[in-house]
Amino acid sequence: MRTYFRLLRFLKPHLGVFGLAVGCMLVSSLLSGAQLGALFPLADRIVTNKAIPVAPWLPGWLRGLVEWFNAADPLMLLTVFAVSIPIFFSLRALFEFWQTFYMADVSQRIIRDLRHTLFSRFLDLSLDYHKRSSTGATMSRIIFDTGVIQNSVSEGITDVILQSLTVLVSIAIALAINWKLSLVLLVLVPLIAWPIGQLGKRLKKLSRETQIVMGQLNSAILEAIDGIQIVQAFRAEATARQRFAAANQQTYRLLRKVQKRMNALSPLTEFIGAAGIAIVFWLGGRAVVMNTITLGTFLAFIGAIASLIRPLKRLARLHGINQQALASGERIFQVLDEAPMILEHPKARVLPRFHREIVFEHVSHHYDAQPALRGVTLTIPFGETLALVGPSGGGKTTVGNLVARFYDPSSGRVKLDGLDVRHVTLGSLRDQIGLVTQETVLFNDTVRANIALGKPEASFAEIVEAAKVANAHQFITKLPQGYDTVIGEQGGLLSGGERQRLAIARALVKDPPLLILDEATSQLDAESEHLITEAIERLRKGRTVLLIAHRLSSVRLAHRIALIQEGRIVEQGSHDELLRKSSLYRRFCELQLIETGRPADSAAAHRGAGEVRKES
Repeated sequence: MRTYFRLLRFLKPHLGVFGLAVGCMLVSSLLSGAQLGALFPLADRIVTNKAIPVAPWLPGWLRGLVEWFNAADPLMLLTVFAVSIPIFFSLRALFEFWQTFYMADVSQRIIRDLRHTLFSRFLDLSLDYHKRSSTGATMSRIIFDTGVIQNSVSEGITDVILQSLTVLVSIAIALAINWKLSLVLLVLVPLIAWPIGQLGKRLKKLSRETQIVMGQLNSAILEAIDGIQIVQAFRAEATARQRFAAANQQTYRLLRKVQKRMNALSPLTEFIGAAGIAIVFWLGGRAVVMNTITLGTFLAFIGAIASLIRPLKRLARLHGINQQALASGERIFQVLDEAPMILEHPKARVLPRFHREIVFEHVSHHYDAQPALRGVTLTIPFGETLALVGPSGGGKTTVGNLVARFYDPSSGRVKLDGLDVRHVTLGSLRDQIGLVTQETVLFNDTVRANIALGKPEASFAEIVEAAKVANAHQFITKLPQGYDTVIGEQGGLLSGGERQRLAIARALVKDPPLLILDEATSQLDAESEHLITEAIERLRKGRTVLLIAHRLSSVRLAHRIALIQEGRIVEQGSHDELLRKSSLYRRFCELQLIETGRPADSAAAHRGAGEVRKES
């Protein structure tokens, strides 16, 4: 229940609308009770001309009303009765409409807030969480789990209040008519509650399994759509269909089990309720035959008991719905309770504009049990372009991740202008960093909006200037709507080189003093690489640039090159210096010559390739 109460905290901001819904429910229940309590005794009074019994515990105004009915002419009562029926039904229908409208509004507000809170939490969680969680599972929590909870809120809260009020009113009427016959209810309720509880436990377990499979189904869809070109190129459609079909069938199987148990609640409740009514009917019928109660009174009692079946069925179904919601709520609160690896220090200070140096002091880092950096000590003066080169998996990208504080080092310190990056605010740190990654991430928005992502207030002149420096302005002006062209999901309407230049412009528009370019040219053709290399030459002026690269063309731009292997910096120097003193760097260059098609000794190059692979 702790999970359910945590979910109900999202109700607090909307108590005003919720109060209106509850008020309408109360009026609707009272109108239903009034109809039920008056219908059969009045019919008895009109048809048999017998007086309606006056209970001594009734309040004075109600006793007076009953006595007026007893003294009134039956034909006049018949007229009043006929006129009252549509009025009562209309009023009840009106209040039922408003209660449904207000409760639906409350549930939509709660789910809106819950989804926003959950999505915001995902954005705040560190990269380590997102690396170990699939995109499909994330989407399942935001869409599927919140949808289950919405069903619980919209139906659950309404039924808890409305059906409980209906049950209380019906029991009160039954007790007022004949408390002895009402003892049947004491047997009826436990008989319904026990099987409901057992089914509810099973439903909760099935819901957990369903949510996991829904994540797998989402992943199968996302991977097939994102990789559609590869799927079609390798004729892997059958494999993609098979993966989707397996997850889809598993989802169907589990949802069928859930529905089977949900549907079992209704006939079970109805059977037990019908058995109770049968007992009451037999006992009450004997009393009517023996003239101990009137037929109208007996029918009113039967009506009160019968009116319990529908709310009890609804409450039984509600239990099943709530068990599913609790399973979804637990998954949601697992995310909300997840502690980010990267936390801002309580006394973190704003980082002044970076202008001196970056220092790595004996920095080591590992991902899970896999070491990435081992005791790295490095100083990068402001204004220097430092290229980080070496075999894949050597730790180059980790250096940039630690500077931007996507991760914290396992040991040692990373400092900017003498301040440990763990002791400055994340906002002030990342505002000073422009990042361009190998996998360019763009959004289904205009060119202008994509460039201004990190600086929404940027003027059009600033956007154009950043695009010019990034060698992007020329191709942007040729787009159908220029800077207002929507570039499609992941920038699908642009070429790889155009996307990368747009990413560079996005990094530049913030005017950051530090740029991290992570394999910015590794997947480009020669012309695009040349344009981006030109852009890098322009943008590095007055900035510190960390250039993580494999391509020799961009490495040559660096003032200094650090060769990283197995988490350690094994060589440092300029391009010419490393060619003279580092056999490993020479082999790296020979591999690049093969890739670019420049003349080189083929045997030496192949021999170097084997040695690099061996060393890595």
